[in-house]
Amino acid sequence: MDDTLYDALTPVLSIPTLPAALSALVSRPPSGRREDEDKQRERLSSHADAFRRSLSRDRPRYEDEEEREKLGGLRQCAWTRLDNIDAGEEENQRLELRVGKKRKRKVGGRGDGGGDGEHPQLKGLAVSLIYEKDTFQFVIYTRSLGSDLPKRKRIAAMTYQRTTESREESAILLSKSSTAALKAFTAYLRDTFAVAGVYPFEPSSSLMQSTLEKYLGTIRASLPDAGDTSSEAILQNFSNIIGKIELTFSFSHPVAKGLKSLHVAVPATSFLTWYMPTEASRGGHRGCRKTFLGSLAGWIRTKSGLGLPILYEKDGQDNHKKGDDDSDSDSDNNDDDLSNTADPRRGKAAPASVMMKISKISTEAYTISATSGVKFKSRAVHAAEVAGAGADSDRDGEENDNCVRRANRDLLLAFIDYARCEANGRDAPSTT
Repeated sequence: MDDTLYDALTPVLSIPTLPAALSALVSRPPSGRREDEDKQRERLSSHADAFRRSLSRDRPRYEDEEEREKLGGLRQCAWTRLDNIDAGEEENQRLELRVGKKRKRKVGGRGDGGGDGEHPQLKGLAVSLIYEKDTFQFVIYTRSLGSDLPKRKRIAAMTYQRTTESREESAILLSKSSTAALKAFTAYLRDTFAVAGVYPFEPSSSLMQSTLEKYLGTIRASLPDAGDTSSEAILQNFSNIIGKIELTFSFSHPVAKGLKSLHVAVPATSFLTWYMPTEASRGGHRGCRKTFLGSLAGWIRTKSGLGLPILYEKDGQDNHKKGDDDSDSDSDNNDDDLSNTADPRRGKAAPASVMMKISKISTEAYTISATSGVKFKSRAVHAAEVAGAGADSDRDGEENDNCVRRANRDLLLAFIDYARCEANGRDAPSTT
């Protein structure tokens, strides 16, 4: 993901439907037609000029003067396509749209079991407003099939990508800018590309939980193993990257007057305490097993009697499926229902999820809020580099892929999937 988005609380907006004209700017021209990197670059440049002109349109002069005093003059407006973002490639593409350069074939996946290179990747559009005193950034992300497929699969993959892009795509928009600039950019998208709507992205409690589980698992699986599963080095490196795992639960008024939230913080090593015996005991059996947060909630309930609204199971046993939470009848006689978390925007919700739900998750690598957006933290990227937690060294000479950057991309991909499912009225897929 774009380095300029690190270390700032970044609002996330959802674009339920990406119009064809905008999708064409985000996507690489089909190599089968050999259409024009040059023409696409010209279109991007044309939109950059048009957007720059639109910034001062229909705006009082005093606002222009205030902006110039605060930001200085606008030196440059740039629109850049970001294609198949992987292993630090995004920064290279921002410097230059490379024409006809072949990428190295990768073998393996993302550290999560993929073995055929067919993992989805981010593609996007970066829009920069470079002022004398500051830089504003807007990045539209959507997903594409990896371009690093074996040759025998590339034709089918290209056909798949054209087909999916001809249908309705969903995307997310991340911004690092003033409110006025963001408003101007979304207005330009609406007026120029007929974007039907841009809405605040509101992740459900279950999405925040499942993405945290995957994020932590990605980091742990990427750490160099010294041969001893209880190695002090693994504990130290994981702690340096993740730090504390902090959960904020928000309460509705019926719980207790004046009680608005509950904060739970545990050290990162508590995840390793759960992870190691869980992995060792898996063997060939993949039955229902508790998540890390489910185990944590069980421990808290045993000690305090407090039932937290946390998903307890994974591996196909997700409690958050449509219909599971739609009835209130079981809530009084089934203690396990306290673990069910329903998206409050979908149908009826179980009483536990109405009264108490996760509203914020924070680690030293990232923070996500149900209402405020997401913050990616560069210190975790540096900590992973120090720990040597990158991609496998035997992946055909591929540059090491920092595991934090990889986990961040997977998190954004989960956001895009969720936005698409919300737009289509379906349940969001499990990320675990």
